[in-house]
Formats: sequence, C-alpha cells, structure tokens
Amino acid sequence: ELPSSPTNIQADNVLSVAATVGYDVIAPFSNYGVLNVDVAAPGVSINSAVPGDEYLPVSGTSQAAPYVANIAGKIKDANPKLTPVQIKQIVIESVDLREDLKNLVKSGGIVNGSRAIKAAELSLSYDLKEAISLSREMIEDQERSRDKTILNGISLGVLPLPSTFSL
Repeated sequence: ELPSSPTNIQADNVLSVAATVGYDVIAPFSNYGVLNVDVAAPGVSINSAVPGDEYLPVSGTSQAAPYVANIAGKIKDANPKLTPVQIKQIVIESVDLREDLKNLVKSGGIVNGSRAIKAAELSLSYDLKEAISLSREMIEDQERSRDKTILNGISLGVLPLPSTFSL
C-alpha cells in the first residue's frame, strides 16, 4: 500500500473510494488500503456521458467516486443540516460490511445508498449514531451477483488511464 495523491489526503471532508465490479469484488485495477481508502463502490462499466450527447461504459475509481458523491448529495437533500463530517460518517458507517473488504478499505464495506439516505432521514428525529443504527436494522445489504465467475467475460469498459503521479 503506497500512498498516492489524492487518496492519501486525510481530511474530515474527504472520502477516498475503491472501485468494485458491481457489488461483488474489488476491481482488478482499483486502489485500496485500510490506511487511506474509506469505502468501496461500483466502478466498472459505468455508463458515462461523453461529448456528442453519447454514453460510453467507463471503468475506474473516477467512476466509483461520483457514485459516492451522488449518495452524499442525496444524504444532504434528506437532511440539509448535516455537516460534511456527518455526511462522511453516514456514508462510512452505513456500508454493507463485507469479509472480503475488511482488509482493503477502512469501513470494511461497500456503500449502501438506500441505508445511508434512510440514516439521514432518521437523523432529523434521532441523534446520528442512533439514526445509523436504526437504518442498519431497516435496510438490508445489497444483493450480490450469484455468478462466482463475474470477472470472467465481463467487459471492463474503457479502463482508467495510468496515473502520472509518482513518488
């Protein structure tokens, strides 16, 4: 686990994201590390807007990060009084905890948007810790693929370009 920018920026309002293939496995190209990466999110073959009013399936942590940003925005919509630190807390503490991710990302899991948004809604009536706890009871983990060979034959779409950063 080598630090790389911007993943190694440690700040209360920064979320670092690893990419996964659907809700199944860490993507083969993804960054990860329990010291610097907070959560995992889908980042393979994400239909992305490109010039000419077209879409192209793109893969990368640069696709997983906006996935999480979308959830963060919906959290803020659900409770506009939440601070960036509280939004980050909800995202991290509402993940689907996964054995295969516990040594790869700080949270030990993959984002659960429905649970995170429910926690934000509940935080209007409960303190944040209780709201997150209640949301975990109310919203189930996301379904994983039943195909154990998910990486065999999946189109990874346009893969991320190599980083130009070096140590």
